[in-house]
Amino acid sequence: MDDYTDIFNGWDPSPVRRRDLDPDLVDFLEQCASDIPVEFPVELQFYVPDAKCDKDKETRTIEGIKNNFSFTAHFIGKELEEIRRKVLRYAIASLAFLSIGYISRHYVDPNMFTTILTEGISIGGWVFLWEAFSLSFFSGQEIHNRLKGYRRFQESKITFNRS
Repeated sequence: MDDYTDIFNGWDPSPVRRRDLDPDLVDFLEQCASDIPVEFPVELQFYVPDAKCDKDKETRTIEGIKNNFSFTAHFIGKELEEIRRKVLRYAIASLAFLSIGYISRHYVDPNMFTTILTEGISIGGWVFLWEAFSLSFFSGQEIHNRLKGYRRFQESKITFNRS
């Protein structure tokens, strides 16, 4: 890199410690880290021209990178919490719909309207159950893996080497 600011988004006017990382850099880091198993740590190394070396800027840049990863991990964690709440709501709705559908078959006189209604309620229960399952095992797992990746970046060693 030519300067320490190359790490950060050029459109973000915030101070370095709160500035967003360059989206291309984040994409590159995510792709590279996906090749390394999650149980192994990653180390970020940046090369800076000798003429631009500045220990104070390096310290602030490391702080900004760590803050960005912490901030992103925090919001991914919130997204994961929301998915868990949805899974719980959908599972409860599923249980309620399936119970109502099952009980109503035994206590309601069968005619065309009640049969359609009880079948619709049962189908709705299965749909809620599938949605809870889908969120829990597909979407939730993907987001959980992203969270682990950002936490790994957050704990990574960051060094600046001279070029």
